[in-house]
Amino acid sequence: MIHIEKDKTPPLILIQNKDQWTKELKSNITKYGQYKKIPLSVKNLMWTHYRHPDIKEKLFAASHQKCAFCEAKPAESGNIEVEHFKPKSLYPELAFEWNNFLPVCRKCNESKSDHDTGKEPIVNPSSDDPEKIFAYNFINIIPIDDENEIANRTIEICDLNSERLYDARAKLLKSLCSYEKQVKAWIKEISSADSQRKRINRINRLRDSIEILESLTDSEQPYAGFCRYFLNNSKIYREAKKVLD
Repeated sequence: MIHIEKDKTPPLILIQNKDQWTKELKSNITKYGQYKKIPLSVKNLMWTHYRHPDIKEKLFAASHQKCAFCEAKPAESGNIEVEHFKPKSLYPELAFEWNNFLPVCRKCNESKSDHDTGKEPIVNPSSDDPEKIFAYNFINIIPIDDENEIANRTIEICDLNSERLYDARAKLLKSLCSYEKQVKAWIKEISSADSQRKRINRINRLRDSIEILESLTDSEQPYAGFCRYFLNNSKIYREAKKVLD
């Protein structure tokens, strides 16, 4: 999980219609007695509002088309959806609030469900910096502070140590370790170069390997947070950077 930067200005369609859409929702809650009793057909008509292409396009761009919670891309975890950080069923007044929207994959959306984040907060990647809250132990995401109740709750509620995420991180860890091994080999080759030309060539190969590793930490890459943590804690990577300086 990494921090996402949402444009502070809502899409025009939301600015123009938010009040009317909210009024419509509240009217239906009054009509049927409570949110849960609103017929599904009526709900679906209302939810087409926040699924407007202009809203989805601007929201999904903020996370580079990744899930804000697990950082998976659609092909790996179902479609990215407009998710309400505070559930619309519990906070209908926030159902069309731009600041309450998150781009979340179907798997995480199903896991989070209607958890009451107002009463039992979880990490919000659009306002919190997850990289100051979470670390990794092999393929497990863990709180930096074991006693951080919100961090622990986030992992549980969003199922951030699920089998699908274990599989994805394990595959990525294998690649990271392979590239790290390659970097280590080039460092050794550079130190044993017997000519300036060989040294320059080997430094260039090392630079290529480092660029590949660093590209995995770009915000648009899936599981960038996991890759950043790996590199930040890699002695070999730090050694290589010193060689290239």
